[in-house]
Amino acid sequence: MKKNTLLAFGMVITTVLLSSCNGMPKEIKADEVKEETIYMRSDGSSQVAYVEDFSEKYLNLDELKGYISSELSSYNKKYGDKAAVLSEIELKSGKVKAVLTFKSSEIYEAFNNKKGENNARFIKADKALSEFGELSFTEVDSDAGEKKAAGEVLSDEYNIVVVKGPVLFQTGDKIKYYSGGNLYDSHHIRVDEGKEAVVVYSK
Repeated sequence: MKKNTLLAFGMVITTVLLSSCNGMPKEIKADEVKEETIYMRSDGSSQVAYVEDFSEKYLNLDELKGYISSELSSYNKKYGDKAAVLSEIELKSGKVKAVLTFKSSEIYEAFNNKKGENNARFIKADKALSEFGELSFTEVDSDAGEKKAAGEVLSDEYNIVVVKGPVLFQTGDKIKYYSGGNLYDSHHIRVDEGKEAVVVYSK
């Protein structure tokens, strides 16, 4: 595996639904991760978890950990101490699992843009309406999955994110409306490879 493989991220990745008896967990745990997950936490910070095959013999885990931490250091210089952190990394059964934590969605999106893999775009209502004004949205809290026009739901009262699969998107706040993807519950939506979803969730 080349040193930049894990930094290319966003490839083979999958996660179990993370939950706790009191609601959403505080953080993603590497040993629970099965595929790529983006977790927008209620405090505005975010986590992303990755899983990749790790079978190459010329790169060890410590080298990879050091390389990732070095790449993240530029974000700490720009956005402040611990703006982007490698929270956890482990190697088991030929797969490496990494969990990165970002202080905000802005920093996470900057990281994604640098990699050229923006699988989560956080946008304002006016831009969302210009791009997705023709879509209809499913209301999560309605019993029959009531459909709403984009103009009724795309508001800066909410967070709006465009998610590209394959990824599990989860949030500590509640998903209110969505278009595309497979909703698991009011905190989790799965987007398959080659698909896109627009997710509207509480601030």
